[in-house]
Amino acid sequence: MNERRHGLLCSGLVKNYENVRALDGVSFDVDEGEVFGLLGPNGAGKSTCMKIFVGLVKADQGTALVENVDVSLRPLEAKKLVGFLPEYPMLFENLTGREFVTMMGMMRGMAKQDVDSRLEEFAKSLAIDEQMDALLGTYSKGMRQKISFTAAVIHDPPVLILDEPTSGLDPRFGRYIKNIIRTMGKEGHTVLLSTHITSVAEELCRRIAIIDHGSITAYGNVGDVVSSAGASNLEDAFISLVEDGNSEGG
Repeated sequence: MNERRHGLLCSGLVKNYENVRALDGVSFDVDEGEVFGLLGPNGAGKSTCMKIFVGLVKADQGTALVENVDVSLRPLEAKKLVGFLPEYPMLFENLTGREFVTMMGMMRGMAKQDVDSRLEEFAKSLAIDEQMDALLGTYSKGMRQKISFTAAVIHDPPVLILDEPTSGLDPRFGRYIKNIIRTMGKEGHTVLLSTHITSVAEELCRRIAIIDHGSITAYGNVGDVVSSAGASNLEDAFISLVEDGNSEGG
C-alpha cells in the first residue's frame, strides 16, 4: 500500500483574538493531489486557519505543515510552496492587471516570457484579455477575483490555498475556475479551498472538514459526513452540523 503523503497538515491549532477564540484545537490533513474542502459559517475560523498555513497569522498553539515544512519555523520556505487566494484580495490599484500578475510571477522566480505565456492563456479563458492593461482600480469585483486567482496560480505552485475561489463570478467563469482546480488536483497539486457553496464542495472534494465556532464538527469523506448527519445532501448536513446564528471566530 502506498504511504499517504500530506501536502498540508495542521494539529491542535489554537488562535485567540483578544477575548475571542477563533480556533480551538483544529486538526486535519490534506493529501498530495487532493482537493479538500473547508466549510463553515461566516466567522467560523476558516480564513484564520488558511492564513496560518500561509504565514499571515501565527497560531498561539499547534503546528501547521506545508509539504512537511513547519510554517512557524521555516516560513519563507513554506511560502515558496503555496499559491494563495484570500477571500478579500488586496490589489495594487495603480498597477495594471498585466503589471500585477507579471510582478507576482517574477517574484516567484518565473521568467517574464513564461509569465506572459501563462497569463495570455488565463486572460483569454477568463475574458479579461482586453482589460489587462487597465488599472486594477477600475476593475469590477468579478474582474478582481479573476486577476487574483490568476496571480495565485501563475507560478504553478505545488500547494494552492483558495478562500472562496468562485466568489463574485457568474456560472461560466465559476465553472472554468472549478475545472482548473479539478485539473490541478489530478496533476498532483494539493488544494485546500473554502466555500459557502456546498454544491462546489460536493463537486470538487472527496473529503471535507466542517468548522464552527473554531472547532471541527465533521471531518471525512463527503458521503460519510452526509450520512452521519442523517441528511440526503451536503447542504442539509451542513445546516444540521453548525449552530444557529453567527460564529464569533475569524
